[in-house]
Amino acid sequence: MDWELSSRHLLCGVAPIIALLAVYFIFLHLKERRRTFGHIAISCVFCFYLTGILTMTGIWYTSAFDPRIVYIPFVDMVRGPVDTILNVVLFIPLGIFLPLLYKKFDKMGKIALAGFLISASVEVVQMFGCGATDINDLIANTVGACLGFCIYKMLYRIIPESYLEKIQVDGSQCIYELVIFWLCTLLVMITIQPQIYHALFTAGGEIQTWN
Repeated sequence: MDWELSSRHLLCGVAPIIALLAVYFIFLHLKERRRTFGHIAISCVFCFYLTGILTMTGIWYTSAFDPRIVYIPFVDMVRGPVDTILNVVLFIPLGIFLPLLYKKFDKMGKIALAGFLISASVEVVQMFGCGATDINDLIANTVGACLGFCIYKMLYRIIPESYLEKIQVDGSQCIYELVIFWLCTLLVMITIQPQIYHALFTAGGEIQTWN
């Protein structure tokens, strides 16, 4: 992986996402559905993390529809354990962020479902760009999210309740806010981010590809 290339794409994705977050939280403030400073700060870090996920998977690089789909589970996990471990580690923070931000994500099943759906959406989009759509990635990502939740439960014992109350939101707003964050990040990385990167870092109109 070209880390310099990845960092440039990450930077080009984070900038518009932070701008959209500002608009979102200002809108909530005007509607008197204010979020605490703690929730806003952790949400910004969370969206930075989501941008990082999409950058690492090369989601910004699109090409003609030519899907490569791996249907057989576990075989590639054994053949390539390093990739499997990295895919697990990549989603561990997700299992920490979700219960930290939202009271509704208080069960392992909810975390597993969220991790599965987010991973599945990445795999679907990858049909149109870089990488293969791989069921092994889906499994590893879901396991990673569950491991992250286990870590959160251990940390929960030492995190003051008063601190959590300043960060977490509850009710149906948990779901729609998570959906907004993820869809906005995904759409920005597919549409706006490549244009910003092209304007800032390419010469002669030639867009760099993912190696």
